[in-house]
Amino acid sequence: MRKAIFLYFTLLYGVCILAQQKDYTEIQFKSKLRNYTKVLPKTKEFGIDKEVFVQLADLLTLDIYTENEKTDLANKLWLAVSNPQKFDFVYKDYSLKTIKNWGVKIKFEDPNFEPNPYLAKWTVTADEFIYMHWAITQILTFEGLMAYSEKAKVAQKAINELIVLSKLKFYQAKPDEYAYDYLHRNNALLKKRGLVILIYNYHFDYIVCEISNKDKVVELFSKLKLEYIEP
Repeated sequence: MRKAIFLYFTLLYGVCILAQQKDYTEIQFKSKLRNYTKVLPKTKEFGIDKEVFVQLADLLTLDIYTENEKTDLANKLWLAVSNPQKFDFVYKDYSLKTIKNWGVKIKFEDPNFEPNPYLAKWTVTADEFIYMHWAITQILTFEGLMAYSEKAKVAQKAINELIVLSKLKFYQAKPDEYAYDYLHRNNALLKKRGLVILIYNYHFDYIVCEISNKDKVVELFSKLKLEYIEP
């Protein structure tokens, strides 16, 4: 009886996983690159190891993720950064889902059917930090842990798409306000909850963490040459 129940739930789990995956049967994968690089990013030489992503996955998800989900996120971030070819293979469906325009027809542009998007990006950039910034942004944005906006009106919507802030209410954006100023105003509200928004300096990507962990988050991102500050 127990074996039958176990088998039933195993099959049910497998069906659920398949249902969440894209149907690629009628899609013709096509890369614009003639060859992919066979060189791996030099993470070790730059002092970047998996522990950086283990800590980031923990600090950015707060209590929203379970320990298993945090571990899974850290594994994905680390593999994407350290071995893009293996990441595209092991997490194929996930890899494609993190690319917003993958398989989508965009005006004046051909659809992106790149079968190995992370390896392709690494091949084109050939720069560890440019590639890492891109990979981390794709994954954290897909997970609802990072948002981007230049205008305050867009930020007003995007801020509620961050999973750690989805149930909170924020100020209305002013017509002439930019995202930086809008996020600065809302930080006053978040501080009452022990949270703070950090924005990528000279850019418009932003994340959320606990105020008590702010310095640690800034330090971890600085190892990746990403300067996050409080707006």
